[in-house]
Amino acid sequence: MLTRTLIRLADRFKNRHSDFQPLFEPYTGSEVVSLDCEMTGLDTKNDHIVSIGAVKIDGNQVKTGESFEAMIDHRQWLSEESIRIHRIRKMDLDDAVSIETAVMAMIEFIGNRPILGYNLRFDLKFLDRYTKPLLGFSLPNQMIELSDLYRKSVVSKRPDAVPHLGFEEILDDLDVPIFGRHTALGDATTVAMAYIKLKRSR
Repeated sequence: MLTRTLIRLADRFKNRHSDFQPLFEPYTGSEVVSLDCEMTGLDTKNDHIVSIGAVKIDGNQVKTGESFEAMIDHRQWLSEESIRIHRIRKMDLDDAVSIETAVMAMIEFIGNRPILGYNLRFDLKFLDRYTKPLLGFSLPNQMIELSDLYRKSVVSKRPDAVPHLGFEEILDDLDVPIFGRHTALGDATTVAMAYIKLKRSR
């Protein structure tokens, strides 16, 4: 975390006169953005993003009317396995956009709001492959990991507990339904609902 903080400070200094300077400003609003990416596989160096989904949260409300979804034209990297998991076929990408277009639109949607996700560091490793060449830096936003929040919540109530941090296990314990599993916007919405449930249980 210290390394990430130092990198963010250095990037903020380098971009103090650039168009991206507002991304480095501390966020003073009340919204959080739940983000999810779906990939062709788990290899952060060789697999590719096929969809990005995000939804805004304000207080205890998921603002489903303020959501973002982009399909990425990486059809050449789709495998039978990834199609079975995400149910995204090559024909479903006929109106997809380039990854560069999707990433820039995503950044415009998120702004400098905190980003929420499950296994968020994994998604960010994929996004780094595009944000660094496009912008010269990784996303500087505050990051909120759902599994960390859940673990802290469980341990605060039961100090001797060893929480199960699998996605389905967390949702089951919080009694949160799954919205469109293995779709980027569906998973982002599900994480948003779990986040609100955790906030209410404090």
